[in-house]
Amino acid sequence: MDLEIEWGSAVLRGTTRDISSNGMFIESADTLWVGAGFSARMVVDSNPVKIDCFVKRVEPGRGMGVTVAAPEPANQERYSQLIATLSSGAA
Repeated sequence: MDLEIEWGSAVLRGTTRDISSNGMFIESADTLWVGAGFSARMVVDSNPVKIDCFVKRVEPGRGMGVTVAAPEPANQERYSQLIATLSSGAA
């Protein structure tokens, strides 16, 4: 799934991999450093899910492993539904 990373005034692009309820790996040539925080938007059915991420691991040239939190209740519910859909193989 594609996502947009909002870090300061920059917007970076990435693709999710190994997504779970509390984290994911983001494939991107543009990585941040361990400890960096950013917001991301995952585009789902033309209605983005906004999440907050913190970098926990970096693989240079490949991407970064992040923890995930959805700050708003509506986004928490949509993110949980997304994980359930992906887990069932319906996506």
